[in-house]
Amino acid sequence: MLRSFAALTAFVAGIGGCAGLGSTLKEPGVRLDQVVVREVGVRGGNLDLMLEVDNPNAFDLRGTAVELGFGVEGSHVGNVRYADEFTVNRGGLTTLALPLRFEWAGVGTALRTALSSGDLPYEMKGQVMLQTPWGAHSVPFTREGRVPLTRVGGALSVPTGR
Repeated sequence: MLRSFAALTAFVAGIGGCAGLGSTLKEPGVRLDQVVVREVGVRGGNLDLMLEVDNPNAFDLRGTAVELGFGVEGSHVGNVRYADEFTVNRGGLTTLALPLRFEWAGVGTALRTALSSGDLPYEMKGQVMLQTPWGAHSVPFTREGRVPLTRVGGALSVPTGR
């Protein structure tokens, strides 16, 4: 009987200790570092959104997914769902390459103009999903600003008409 009570007490104390962990989680920072132009054609193209996830915690974070919507100057360019697991080391930074396929028909002239310059005015809204010792946790984020463009494979030729 005494052994059962001791085991129950230890279990309850353990659960109580884990419950406190949720309040010590500092949400990671999410920032768009750059956009890499992979391919541009007559119908659309492929971009990589280089997303930085910063871990301010004293323990590693395990990411399970990232979902976001991406826009340029008020035009929705597309949605991304990145479902590969990733780790952000304690106090560290991890960069994820999120592939985004777009079509010219849906983005109008805003993206064409932006791709011809050296940087991109953007808006993005989404969430990072984490698996923690005390369960799944979703971190919403909204960002906007200007980000540098990097072109893969040399010069970029942006189609001017449809």
